[in-house]
Amino acid sequence: MLQHWIDDVTSRPGSDAVLFGVMAVLLGIYIWSATEVRRSRDRRMRRIRDTLYISTPLLGQLADIKNRKYKLSEHEHHEWLTGILACKSAACLSSQLQDQIRDCVQDHDPARLALMHRALERESTALSDELSRDTQPDHWGKAVWKIIRPAAEPAALFAVSVLTIDLIFRQRLLEVSIDSWQAALPWIRFVSLMITILYGYLLWASPRKDTEGTVSKALSLLIALCGLLHLIGLAAAPYALGLQLILFLSGFGLTGSPSRSDRPYAGHTDSDDDLNISTDTYANENSDMELNLHKPRTPGAISEK
Repeated sequence: MLQHWIDDVTSRPGSDAVLFGVMAVLLGIYIWSATEVRRSRDRRMRRIRDTLYISTPLLGQLADIKNRKYKLSEHEHHEWLTGILACKSAACLSSQLQDQIRDCVQDHDPARLALMHRALERESTALSDELSRDTQPDHWGKAVWKIIRPAAEPAALFAVSVLTIDLIFRQRLLEVSIDSWQAALPWIRFVSLMITILYGYLLWASPRKDTEGTVSKALSLLIALCGLLHLIGLAAAPYALGLQLILFLSGFGLTGSPSRSDRPYAGHTDSDDDLNISTDTYANENSDMELNLHKPRTPGAISEK
């Protein structure tokens, strides 16, 4: 069927110009995608550099505090507090470490500082390794991936275009009643293949070394592989779409639990949440009190007193 459609298109006058225009559009999309991928990687490296620039002085201060056996002076405490608050603006630090930083600001417990020091050192080392890998020459596999990765957008657009035109061509040649089951099979096949293209694109365009969401990637791969059932024939379309919908709905149950990075860090207790709430309430009460003290009093209020 597809070969017949290709022969029909190429036999029409002006097909060469249309083919050249389609190739030019796909090439333009590929160049745009490659540019966006490079810009995204550059932004990521810039955020890593900024994070390391902010977190490195704090690592030195925490190591110095760990080795000391006497209290910090007022100036040293001010520098430490400034450094730890600056880390709250670091873009590449995890939310778990940000929670530790917030708790250390509210409670200067040595145990909390030791936990935060180890977590900050671990994440800074990982970011430094990622930055050093980016500056190294690309090996063969990574160089090939950099060429293939930007082709996800034009490939997905081309597949959707071919699928849509093929559906229109099939419906035009289908000599069955509109109300019959045979007329609905091409539409079911179209929806199933569109889902296959969508999840295939998500897998293709996702970062290769991204280890988060392993279950989600596995489900996406299974949903995309369900499209291979269409090789059996048009009669397999309902079964392929049914399997895809079952896998899609099962994803809500399999990915419902929070990831490890979203869970409280080691040493976090429920009293920390109560401490945060009470601290915020205390700060709000103090701000309201300061506003009342600085508010000018009217003569009527004075006379009433």
